[in-house]
Amino acid sequence: MAYFISRASEREFIDVKKVPGLRQAFMVGRSQGATNLEASIYQLEAGATTGWSRSPFEESWYVLDGTGEASIAGLRYELGSADFGVTPVGFARALTADAEGLTWLSVRTPVPAEPHVNKSHYPAQPVEGEFLGRPSETDPRHRFVGHFEQSEMAPYAQISMPGYHGPCIRNISIRMMVDQLISAQHHTLFHAEIAPRSGPGQAAKVHYHPFEEFYFFTSGGMRGFLDGNEELVGAGDLVWAGTGATHGFINEGDEPAHWIEAQSPVPPLSDAFYFPDDWSSLHEKH
Repeated sequence: MAYFISRASEREFIDVKKVPGLRQAFMVGRSQGATNLEASIYQLEAGATTGWSRSPFEESWYVLDGTGEASIAGLRYELGSADFGVTPVGFARALTADAEGLTWLSVRTPVPAEPHVNKSHYPAQPVEGEFLGRPSETDPRHRFVGHFEQSEMAPYAQISMPGYHGPCIRNISIRMMVDQLISAQHHTLFHAEIAPRSGPGQAAKVHYHPFEEFYFFTSGGMRGFLDGNEELVGAGDLVWAGTGATHGFINEGDEPAHWIEAQSPVPPLSDAFYFPDDWSSLHEKH
């Protein structure tokens, strides 16, 4: 399958076996054709914990609601909305919810292997660690975590990021979160925003990549052009595009479109974006 849309209106939470108080709403993974990205929303009820474990994949998280605590490799962090982080492959970690409960977007990459090859989680001994409070990117003791503020978004402009910069994606602002700077090796995760009333030629022209990616819309909405099909997507929807799947978006609304985007494998430093119209124009010139 070249692309897949997980609709917020169709999402269901189910209890996670052997982890009391934890519920999962699966959005995309192996069954939808993904090999590099798996995404879910998790809910951890007040006072519950995931317990200590380690995994044969990289996992990042972004807190959507609630409060709690994350413990990663001997470092402990207080969590709240818009905090994010990554657990590298094989690192022991645990999440615990406070009185409000805790809800987060989870990204795993590569997609976990089939159970007969590797389990998703292996038990780990608790690691007594240093408590560092809320994630901070100005505290040199902090690792693996950060915090997002809307005020950090730059003014709208043409896209400029590793792999591509140029006029084919306009009126956009990006704020990187999970990347190699905080120890991620297999994927990136970032906030993106496109200005209101950004129609054809003023938003994201149809393109494709040598990697997988998804868009998890947090507010606003867009019209997507996905492998030749038009799809309307809004807050809570997730759009996954496979390697080589064409996709582009316009924002016809009066409000900005906001989403969290993941890419895996980590995009190359050049030739990460391909625009079919640009290549077609070479044929027309000759």
